[in-house]
Amino acid sequence: MRLHLWVRRFRCRNPNCAQKTFVEQFPDWLPAYARRTIRLTRVLRHVTFEVSAEAAHRLLKHFQIAASGDTLLRIIRQTPPASVGSPRVIGIDDWALKRGRRYGTLVVDLERHRVIDVLSERTSAMVADWLNRWKSVEIVARDRSTEYAAGIRAGAPQALQVADRWHLLLNLRQMLDRFVSALYPSLQQLPLCPEHATLLGQQRPAFRRTQSEQLATQRSREQRIAKYEQIRQLRQEGYTIAQIATKLGHHWETIRKYYESTSFPERKRRRPGRSILDFYLPYLERRQREGCENALQLWREIQQQGYPGSPRQVLKWLQLRRTAPAPSAPKSKQRRSTNPPQTQPSDLVPSAKQIAWLLVSDPNQLTVEAAVVLQHVQQNRELAVIYGLAQQFANMVKQRLADQLDPWLKDCETVSAVPVQNFALGLRQDYAAVRAALETPWSNGQTEGQVNRLKFIKRQMYGRANFDLLRLKVLYSSGFT
Repeated sequence: MRLHLWVRRFRCRNPNCAQKTFVEQFPDWLPAYARRTIRLTRVLRHVTFEVSAEAAHRLLKHFQIAASGDTLLRIIRQTPPASVGSPRVIGIDDWALKRGRRYGTLVVDLERHRVIDVLSERTSAMVADWLNRWKSVEIVARDRSTEYAAGIRAGAPQALQVADRWHLLLNLRQMLDRFVSALYPSLQQLPLCPEHATLLGQQRPAFRRTQSEQLATQRSREQRIAKYEQIRQLRQEGYTIAQIATKLGHHWETIRKYYESTSFPERKRRRPGRSILDFYLPYLERRQREGCENALQLWREIQQQGYPGSPRQVLKWLQLRRTAPAPSAPKSKQRRSTNPPQTQPSDLVPSAKQIAWLLVSDPNQLTVEAAVVLQHVQQNRELAVIYGLAQQFANMVKQRLADQLDPWLKDCETVSAVPVQNFALGLRQDYAAVRAALETPWSNGQTEGQVNRLKFIKRQMYGRANFDLLRLKVLYSSGFT
């Protein structure tokens, strides 16, 4: 459609004016030099914000609207941000522009559940500069980052800092993970009581690993030993955990595990999980006792009962249970094995990370197996004491019992475990924010949700958008454009 407008032209009577004549304007629906109406521009902007420029270009063709991807990008970049008002309660959290290298900061209005700004850095200087422009901020919810804490003190000293309760529980579990890792060798030597032995007897032994799998495991162990020795050597030379992580290019948690270990931390052998063969094990064991040790014959029999797998699983199960060598086996491999694989008592003890999860979990929601394992490891008196402290802290955070914080910190000073003492010391250094987390309803939960939304938008653009475009799209999704 081509639109012809009949307009009036006016002459300026001021002889000093450079603009001698000017034409009647229609600012409400047709800006100067416009190629489209304001209403059409608004439609293009909304569609492009939702689906990105190239996708909008393809979609708009079906509505007989022609607009290139570059034009649509210019439209959304020219979108003026809306007023965010005067935020009173905000939450801040970091997000990754490039994971492990560059991070930004997301600012959320916790009262209106909206993102009010996206910052390109997570430094204290940038946070302080942003807060200096918003004197209305009274409460700031954050994680345990010391960088954010310093930025809030500098930019909004009047604001009350609130530590995120989820991060408090996360720090508790991380502390327990380090504590259990140091204690792990002694946990594997704990004696078995009848309940523990019964549970151990119910566990299915793992299948024998192939020779290639064993060689790969051995090579991996040798590489980890070399890494452990290198980290120990750097520690003796005076390097810190952060310096070693930068020098070797490993995650600092990996460095910490080797840095604090007094001996090489062996990997926990993975417990056998569920198998499609489990339902048919009683039948296979009965057939073996009857004298059938033909793996293909056993496979055909359980296949008729509905077994969907291949003969390989049956062969691996039968391999260590044979009372006589298979007729087709070469003479060099014909070794009698009358003893089926046995599950070791140390297999009852899960990994240090799993034990840490059990120590912070609600005891009323544990499975029977998890409860037995927890009872087994509590034979260690030091761990039993720390378990009580961990449960008290978790209940205190979940129920927001601020009056119990000071007695709990005093109890931590009486234990000899260094990780627990360091954890309590960190809480004391951030005491005001931690206590505010237990006294106020504010937390950073919805900020984490907004970070997830930002990740979705970032992936929707294949991670290739510039920061300004990403910021506009995030603000649009929150209604501030």
